[in-house]
Amino acid sequence: MKFSAAILSLVAGSAVASTDPVEVLVCVESLCSACETFVTDYLIPTAAIPGMRSIMSVTYVPFGNAHIDLDAKTVLCQHGETECFANSYEQCAIDIYPDQDDFLPFVGCVAKIPTQFKMSQDSSFEDCADQAGLDFSLISSCHSDPSRAWDLQVSNSELTPEDHTYTPWIVVDGELYDNASHDLQKAVCDAYEAKGGDGGEACKTATI
Repeated sequence: MKFSAAILSLVAGSAVASTDPVEVLVCVESLCSACETFVTDYLIPTAAIPGMRSIMSVTYVPFGNAHIDLDAKTVLCQHGETECFANSYEQCAIDIYPDQDDFLPFVGCVAKIPTQFKMSQDSSFEDCADQAGLDFSLISSCHSDPSRAWDLQVSNSELTPEDHTYTPWIVVDGELYDNASHDLQKAVCDAYEAKGGDGGEACKTATI
């Protein structure tokens, strides 16, 4: 009897572990104040909840409402060249460090940089790279490479849903997230449990 119970427990544990993480698509732009608020007040704190890493996978897309012209190879950002400059730094960091445990601290820091210090000032982004434990020389090299930076603008434009109408545009497992609710933790936990997962510690208590 004890052996059977142990087997059942092991099987149940395997079933929980095999549930795919909830895919959270975060489409933002670097000079959008609502985006900055979402990142600093909701995304970063939610990602930091114990156990959340195993049930939430973040795709972070810093492109937003920019317009890209593939023929002319130009990008027009909603808030001007400064935004394109900052978006590119985030795109490079994510490309070089694709693990969300690496890039989220960086973009969280960038979201806190005052607008005037995002204006073509590399030092602010270097400070964020240092805080996140990332190699700024790699990020800077990417940012200053016109070909690579362009390719990342293209790929980020492709990741941004064509039907998006505002930023931040958040999609949780294929469903548009209601920004007004400001409860990303609940949205992720509900989505995870809807496909048979047990959120465990990450979903036990509201922490935000």
